Amino acid sequence: MSARDSDHPVGALRQFLQARRLDAPGIAGVVVGLSGGPDSLTLLLAAAAVVPETGLRLRALHVHHGLHADADAWAAQAMAQSAAAGVPCRVLRVRVADEASLEAAARRARYDALAAALASDEALLLAHHLDDQAETLLLRLMRGAGLHGLAGMRPLSSWRSDDGRTIARWRPWLALPRTTLERWRPRALACLRSHDPSLPEAALLPVADPANHDARFDRSLLRHELLPLLASRWPEAAGQLARSAAQLAAQASALDALADALLASAGVRADAPGPLPLPMLAALNDAALQAVLARWLVRRGAAPLPVRYWPRVRGELLAAREDAQPRLSWSGWSLRRYRQQVHLLADADVQPLPAEGVSWPDPRQPVLWAGRTWRVGELVSDLAEDDPRLTRPWRLAPRQGGERWRPPGSAHSVSVKHWCQQQGIPPWQRERVVLVWAGDDVLAVSVGAVT
Repeated sequence: MSARDSDHPVGALRQFLQARRLDAPGIAGVVVGLSGGPDSLTLLLAAAAVVPETGLRLRALHVHHGLHADADAWAAQAMAQSAAAGVPCRVLRVRVADEASLEAAARRARYDALAAALASDEALLLAHHLDDQAETLLLRLMRGAGLHGLAGMRPLSSWRSDDGRTIARWRPWLALPRTTLERWRPRALACLRSHDPSLPEAALLPVADPANHDARFDRSLLRHELLPLLASRWPEAAGQLARSAAQLAAQASALDALADALLASAGVRADAPGPLPLPMLAALNDAALQAVLARWLVRRGAAPLPVRYWPRVRGELLAAREDAQPRLSWSGWSLRRYRQQVHLLADADVQPLPAEGVSWPDPRQPVLWAGRTWRVGELVSDLAEDDPRLTRPWRLAPRQGGERWRPPGSAHSVSVKHWCQQQGIPPWQRERVVLVWAGDDVLAVSVGAVT
């Protein structure tokens, strides 16, 4: 079989990378996610053979989860594999959160660590294949996933870590079955040894993780018990499941395009900051509402809304009283409503201000408070060097209630509360209003960016 054939591991990888050179010109390097297991070892060998001819940089990363007694040995084995293949490798040590789903917690820790370790012009290369795709579809069926979940893994996707880093994830082998990789790997290893007979045989052995055969883990149960049972009746079961995932992915993409069109018709850019108009959402049926809102959340980088929340969107968020302040909160995000608009907020954007203010001994010099640098010129525009107000004691403090000030251009003072209402500042932003005091007078009001 020709190594240029798309059904061959090397040929498929070559064609995939050639396509990425055209549609992802900003990527200058690829990083193999190397667990040390059979599949990632195969990808390492194929990448070592193909990537240099593309002009891309190549390296590998191994994530040390520390969850198994042999984790150190696995990291050492991954380093030995990389050295044998002539690919630089680095080990990332992570701490996995103690959660109900150890698999999910380890996955988040792994990708967050990889996101932090990758350069902005690098993409993560992963060895997932057709059988992995079939397992993913079955897993998500058992978890009640919707259309986008059942679409499975995508050849091109991204991961956004909690600290805002985003990495490109490339999966070139989703159309290849595991058996194809297993047939090619021994030949690749033999070729490597023929070029360097001094290579120790042990350096090229794959890591054997016992969790991959432990039926207590969902994916292992599917791989070793359910899928073989299905294949005994339907030999092409894995391929058929993967093909279904591909069809669902195409339908999900079409639904995304329709959702984008609906958002655009309402004057909303799906990936830009800003609220959604409540009348537009309320006019949609339940299916269209879910499609549009889910698309908006994804494009804004928010975590998906849990399935159990969808019935609450219309009942609690859209249909609430005009004077209500409904909120749906999940996974570090919240949806809130104000003046016929639905806002998306990250918890980090609405953290409370320090209860105590800070004195500002010399307003002509910047002061650091509440996580930012404050400069008088950005707050009080009419302040001259000889302004008598500079002789008073200055301070920054959060709004407590009852304060008054005279807005620029106004002849009279108003309460800060009423001014916020007149400016259309949502309630959650009013909680982060900062006052600039000179003695007993409020000289300026600073409000965080309205989402």
